[in-house]
Amino acid sequence: MDMRTKRPVEDDRTEPAGTPVIAVTARSIPAAIYAAMRLVLARGRRIRTAYDRKDPDGNTIDSPSLDVSSVIEILDPYAQPRFPKSSCVEIGKYIAETCWGVKYHLVLDQENLKAALAAGTFDEAKETRWPYTYHQRLFAYPTSGGGRIDQVQRMLERLADDPTSRRATAITFVPEIDQYLRGDLPCLQRIALRCTEEKGGRLVLHMNTHWRSRDLFNAAADNIVAMTFWQREWADTLSKMLNRDVCVGRYKDFVDSLHIYGQVLDSVDVEKMVGRWNALPDEEQGYTSEEARDLLVIPDLEKLLAEDDQWRFPQHAKEKIVGEIERM
Repeated sequence: MDMRTKRPVEDDRTEPAGTPVIAVTARSIPAAIYAAMRLVLARGRRIRTAYDRKDPDGNTIDSPSLDVSSVIEILDPYAQPRFPKSSCVEIGKYIAETCWGVKYHLVLDQENLKAALAAGTFDEAKETRWPYTYHQRLFAYPTSGGGRIDQVQRMLERLADDPTSRRATAITFVPEIDQYLRGDLPCLQRIALRCTEEKGGRLVLHMNTHWRSRDLFNAAADNIVAMTFWQREWADTLSKMLNRDVCVGRYKDFVDSLHIYGQVLDSVDVEKMVGRWNALPDEEQGYTSEEARDLLVIPDLEKLLAEDDQWRFPQHAKEKIVGEIERM
């Protein structure tokens, strides 16, 4: 064989193998989301996913997704408008579930779940309760022997003890559970908090989140709104712990697989929509917090309360939803 004809696989491609990395820095959440969409459309790698639909003969119906790895930096997560027009699908319900933990009662007993997974008797397809929620994994992380750790409290205590700490981190992944689940793995994997002291002694709380997978078109905007909702709440809590002002700082979002599904690309003119969104003036790129409150968040929360027959909320969860509506 003439070894001079043997070349690495990458040489036969227009680009090296794998997915590209995109980087976005923007002032607001809408501007960041729209810029990320533009880059995914321009640079995303076409990749098949486990969610691609098939016909009765087993032929794939959907086009491959567009996929990248990404870092998105938002300089001012509360810049207005704050809520992108691209998503905000039941954002009020998502905030209630993620940030307030109102569906914690639907999470399976973690020790029983571990045992069933280890024995191979857990049937994800038939189970109606959930292996986890983000709120449960962060505020009541399940340890061996049935223990629980409030990771959020520990993060804030570290920063209260030493605002320069780089150790204020929390994880969602539980290997004894998640390594055995086939479908429903946490997308959010890790949160890191850090403070900087700015001019005049102002303390600023920054937030990094790390994700294994994100649906950019349908979910990422809602994820970021919820994460930065936490960022503000935690800044307020830290302010009380330190007895000094703590402001919301930068939000950085790292994703292993940021994608737009082929089913979306086949059914919607995404390129046209993204072009229109990116061309909007800053003040028209989304809903302000007040607009979103009245148009999206409060109506979603009222719908959630009306679904009590489905979710069977404990009394404290209903009181939390009602209290937040009144506060808003």
